[in-house]
Parts: sequence; C-alpha cells; structure tokens
Amino acid sequence: MQRKWMNLYTWGVIAIGILFVVWGIATAIQTYASQGGYFQRTFFLIAICAACRSLPIYMGKDKTLDLSVISILMTFLTMGTAQAVAVYSLSSIITFEYSGDPANRRFSSIYNNAPVKSLFNIGSVVIAIVLPGLVCQWIGWGPGDFTFPMILYATVAFSLLTFLVNTLIMMGLFSMLDGLNRYEVIHMLIGLIPNVLPAMPLGYVMAVFLRQDNGTLLVIIMMSPLLLARHAWKLYIESLKQQQKLVDALNVAMEARDDYTSGHAKRVSEFAALIARELGVNVRDIYILQRGAMLHDIGKVGVSDTVLLKPGKLTPEERKHIETHPSTGAGITEHVKFDPEITDMVRHHHEHYDGTGYPDGLKGEEISFNARILAVADTLDAMLSDRPYRKGMEEERALKLIEEGAGTQFDPKIVKALLRAMEREKKAS
Repeated sequence: MQRKWMNLYTWGVIAIGILFVVWGIATAIQTYASQGGYFQRTFFLIAICAACRSLPIYMGKDKTLDLSVISILMTFLTMGTAQAVAVYSLSSIITFEYSGDPANRRFSSIYNNAPVKSLFNIGSVVIAIVLPGLVCQWIGWGPGDFTFPMILYATVAFSLLTFLVNTLIMMGLFSMLDGLNRYEVIHMLIGLIPNVLPAMPLGYVMAVFLRQDNGTLLVIIMMSPLLLARHAWKLYIESLKQQQKLVDALNVAMEARDDYTSGHAKRVSEFAALIARELGVNVRDIYILQRGAMLHDIGKVGVSDTVLLKPGKLTPEERKHIETHPSTGAGITEHVKFDPEITDMVRHHHEHYDGTGYPDGLKGEEISFNARILAVADTLDAMLSDRPYRKGMEEERALKLIEEGAGTQFDPKIVKALLRAMEREKKAS
C-alpha cells in the first residue's frame, strides 16, 4: 500500500512538472524571443544554473540539495516565472554532478540517472518556482520591476516560498522511503535554514548586476562567495553524516557483545520521542533526544562480560561496577565531540528525581529535561523486555510501576505524558 501511494505521489509531481515545463518554455519563447540579446542572456543563465546544480549538498544516498535557487531567483526577478522555469529545466541538459564515494566517484546526469528520479527532481523544483511566482503576481509585482519596496517583497516572498514548497515536496518523498527518518531530515533542513535563506539575497544582487553593462562579468565574480557558501553547507552535512556513522559503529560494537543492548537502544529512542511529542518538544530537540537515547548505554563497553551477561542477580560489587557505565559513556561521547546535550543524557539517565540515583546524585530539575525523559523511556523498555533471567512484564504492569515511581524515581509530568501517549497509542491500534 505504501509503495502504491509513493508511486502516485511521484508520478503526480512528475505530471504537474511536465505541464509547467512545457508552459514555461513556450511562454518564455513567445514573450522574449523578439528582444535583442535574449538568446545570449538565456544561454548564460542556463550555464549559471547548471553550474549551481552541479555542486549539490549531499544529505544522504540519492538525497541532495543544490544551489540553483540563487540562479533561479536571479532569472525570476529579471525575466519572470516562465523564464525561470525554462532556464531551470533546460539547464538539466548540461548539469553533471561529480558524486559517489571517494573510491567510486562518477559523473551523474539525466543521461545516466533513472528517468523517474530526474523527472521528479525537475518537477519538484518547477512547482516550487510556479507557486511562489503566482503569489508574487498576486501581490502586484511584475518581472523586471526593481522599484522599492515592491522588489524586496518579491525577493523575500519568492525566496521563502520556493524553499518551503520544495522542502515540503521532498519531505513527502523522504517520509515514504527508507534511510533517513523524518526527524533526521527535518533537523538537517532546520540546520540549513540559517545558511540557505541569507544566501538568497545573492540572487537579488546578481539580478541587479545582470541589468548593468558588463553584467555577465559581475555575475561570474559573484560566483566566488557562492562557492564558498556551498562548501560551508557541505561541511555541515558531512559532519552530521559522520556523526551518524559513528553512532551506528558504536551500536554495532555493543550488539556484538549483547544483542539486547542494540534493540533496547532503538526502542528507548522510540519511547523517548513518543513522550517528547506528547510534551510538545520541537523537532530539533527530539532529534537530539533520540540520538542520546541511541547512545545512552554506550558506556557498557567498559563493563566486563562476566557482569554484563550474568544471567542472575548481581552482587553489590558487580552492581557498583555496572553503575560506572553512565560516566564511562559520557567520557566517550565527550571525547568524540558529540553535542553536549547528548553527553549530559548519557551521564544522567540513571539519576532519580528524588536525588537517589547515580552517578552524581542530582535531584529534580538539576537533572536535564532530556535526561528525565530518557530515564522514563529506558525504564519502561527494560521492564517490557525479556532478559535471560526473567520474562518481560505486561505493559499495564510496567506502566503501573512507573506511575508509582512518579515523584521519587521519575519526574511526575513526564510520567503523565507517557501515560497519555501510551493510552492514545492503545486507542489508535
């Protein structure tokens, strides 16, 4: 069923995109073909757009963002929506991305990519051009109108809406595919907003230059800071990808020692997100919370197999040994430069609300909000899960015990949020 909806979604975007491309090219030729220098300027704009598209930011396998919005904005402001659609779609003919792993890089283009992928990407962008173009037309702006303040309104409206519409279209696809989950994608996109949106005015400045004598030369000069910005964005994405690889590697290391730990971490991550959403936590903080949940037991790499895999009750000395894992884990995450919030969660997920937990004996709101959520999620999954020495509890029994621990082991408001969320999940199923 999911595959069916994904196909309908994909081909719907493609069909709308094709209609807009045909309209854009036909309208642009009809409107501008009689103007002097039209074809020279069009070829120049196509080349600039292709150069921007050939330097994408990689978000994951087959998932990219490119910088063509700047060249699109420049075209839109000087010549209008139809010309922007024409320039973008025709630039596909000469767009070549050099991509892949360092040991297996290759040129990627419409000539060697899957046709559906190429058509979807083009369709998503031309839709994100046409819809903001209609909004700018609605507010009374026309192509080539550089009078203040109307030009500023058009620039801001087109920039924001193009980014938003294209993001929503791609998010719709990402949510149907395996790989990056929606929180990872949203977190990446939120992280890119401070970089993407301030770069949009470059399109405006380049449009102003393009209207001057020797405008094409000035635009080429402006490409230098554009390339620097692209490099900064690429480094940002690469840092997130490397962190994810490290998280995966650490979890593989734990799974090799104890199968329970890896599955436990994933389930705790899901419970923590469920609680956080019930409490109205924003997407960025949920992403951090889930990353911390995946790593919360990583300090158990320092616990001996004799203690970690013991099928019976631990002695006081063994209990003291295993209780070193939060501080050991915090040391690991701090050493590899994870977010300080993640290190805090790893260190304090066994602290108790009444101050009787470990390793630091923190109390109440001295314990971070994320660590308090993680403590509840961790305990719930531990109760529900089978272990070599006992069977997992029934959900009703586990929730009852957690409710009894509100105010002592757990933050009462987080326990209430868990109970509400679990009740809603139960009704939904």
